[in-house]
Amino acid sequence: MAARIRTAGSGEVQPIAGRGKDVEAQAPAQAPPSLFGIELRYLVCGMLVLQNTGAVLLMRYTRSMPGETEYMTQTAVIMQEVIKGLTCILLLLKGEGTLSSAWAKPGEALKTSVPALLYLVQNNLQYVAVGYLDAATYTVSYQSKIIWSGMLSVLLLGRRLGPHKWLGITLLAGGVAAVQIAGSKQAAQSGDEDAAGKAVGLVAIILAAMVSALAGVYFEKILKGAKVGLWTRNLQLAFYSVLVGYGKLASSPQGEALRAGRTSFFYGYTRMTWCCVAMNAFGGLLVGTVIKYADAVMKDVALGSSIVCSSLASTILFDFELNAAFAAGIAAVIYSVFLYGQRAHCCGALTPPEN
Repeated sequence: MAARIRTAGSGEVQPIAGRGKDVEAQAPAQAPPSLFGIELRYLVCGMLVLQNTGAVLLMRYTRSMPGETEYMTQTAVIMQEVIKGLTCILLLLKGEGTLSSAWAKPGEALKTSVPALLYLVQNNLQYVAVGYLDAATYTVSYQSKIIWSGMLSVLLLGRRLGPHKWLGITLLAGGVAAVQIAGSKQAAQSGDEDAAGKAVGLVAIILAAMVSALAGVYFEKILKGAKVGLWTRNLQLAFYSVLVGYGKLASSPQGEALRAGRTSFFYGYTRMTWCCVAMNAFGGLLVGTVIKYADAVMKDVALGSSIVCSSLASTILFDFELNAAFAAGIAAVIYSVFLYGQRAHCCGALTPPEN
């Protein structure tokens, strides 16, 4: 009997010649979501490059340029969390009409306080690091969080890492080391006497990467399987971050100066400071969009592109000299990211697994 197809606008099923059984026409493949004729995944990828590049350049600018360094970094961290929290509130009200989901399970919400504290420490360490390191060194060194994420996932999650990931971790460590050595030699040749400051910056960014990795792995461990919406979780993170951040500020010398009226919360803020705060807040919110619309390959491409963009921008904005050793380190870091994600070959010996 000939196969049949249901015709549009009627309930009748019409035959399809050349088939041996009844079938119904399949719905046409749904077009990927787009905006202004551009697929959202490409727009998200571009926004991720812009955010990753812009955030580090703005942080470097506001911590190194005359007239821009007077603000308290602790207040900047608090404000970026306030912006994220307010945005999540608006998104939840629009999507659910209520904020009850954020505190429906107090026990689950309380678990979020630990990664919130870790992310707060990470943000403060990043501000310390960017005050001493150029944007290119900062960006490349921060990718060492992949090393810590891999090791912590083995220790805390009991995962087994394959050859691709171990080789990626090793290559990444070598690339970061090459960048640091190249930067040290360049500083010595130029007569830069702030070697101690650069050492502080390096320690700060490595610690920031480690804390970020710990927060991510811990977050995955305690919340795995929990049915909590993305914006709900981000609101919880922002809430605890603001509480802990304000507590830290209140107990610091800057907090004492605030209470005594010798300074103000927004003292030293400029337009560039607000741009920096907004860009970092945007980065926290962009994560959810990236998860929804962009795949892992595109995220890696965006990461590699942001490293290149921030390095090139540093040569223009901050008179950074990009030498061959530094470029080789950048290339090694970018390649290691793809290798760790099992999306790159390694000398023909290791090939990406088939999906």
